[in-house]
Amino acid sequence: MSMLEVKNIYKNFGDLHVLKGVSTNVDKGEVVSIIGVSGSGKSTLLRCMNLLEEPTFGEVWMEGKLLTPVDPYLHFDIIRASKTYKGLIASGMEDMDAIKKIKDEDMLLEKHSQEGPEYKALMQKHFKENHIDTNLARRKMSMVFQQFNLFNNLTVLDNIMLAPVETAKYNKVKDLNAEKAKIREQAMSLLERIGLADKADVYPSKLSGGQKQRIAIVRSLAMNPDVMLFDEPTSALDPEMIGEVLDLMKELAEAGMTMVIVTHEMGFAREVSDRVLFVDEGYIKEEGTPEQVFGNPQNPRLRDFLSKVL
Repeated sequence: MSMLEVKNIYKNFGDLHVLKGVSTNVDKGEVVSIIGVSGSGKSTLLRCMNLLEEPTFGEVWMEGKLLTPVDPYLHFDIIRASKTYKGLIASGMEDMDAIKKIKDEDMLLEKHSQEGPEYKALMQKHFKENHIDTNLARRKMSMVFQQFNLFNNLTVLDNIMLAPVETAKYNKVKDLNAEKAKIREQAMSLLERIGLADKADVYPSKLSGGQKQRIAIVRSLAMNPDVMLFDEPTSALDPEMIGEVLDLMKELAEAGMTMVIVTHEMGFAREVSDRVLFVDEGYIKEEGTPEQVFGNPQNPRLRDFLSKVL
């Protein structure tokens, strides 16, 4: 079973179609890098994985549980029970190409709202059997952003402790003070791990960019995630600060952390990744091992891209 899976993801922003039917999976302990030109859909794909962006069509699964609503196009038992599908059969359009054509024209979406109770019951049944709560999934799937997103009014230590403490409150932990002490000990251990324990009581405004990003990473680690998502984690850093962040990410990869990384650091992607995805114009145009993608690219767009960045 894959740790994380996206199936047939489309994402539209009005008339702008950013993702156009993307499917991939991430296995436990795997490091997957996503590369491509700016505006190709890389960050949108990453943000769809934890529903910071809700897919227009398609499904996201984590550890065999569904995060998104059911996409009936992916479950033809649901379509076949619907009035829409019966109408397609009557018109001789029951083949998959015809269904995809109607889907792409957004005609079927409008008809879904007109379906009867049989169709809705099937949708609800599939959802209940497979669904995981989005908030629970996000606790297992931490994200590190380009701009650090630290809270400037909190110390470094408080930034790291915030989410675990709030989670403990949400879970109504009986001895909250004891739990806070445990969380604080873990936070200090993480700071010691990255050599920043002396910054525990410092505010983010006093840190360098590289220090802020390393704090952002250990803040994510404090939630003990199963998967970590990185959205161009070095793009906002000065060149001399990039290395210290990449070194920490390499340590995580070597420790077996499951990671999905949108990056422009081709050397890092080549060294650390188990698999590389090349996204272009809303599609995954090529994917494979670093040796395949960087050493023997097949897609002309990928060859052109690599010729400009390597």
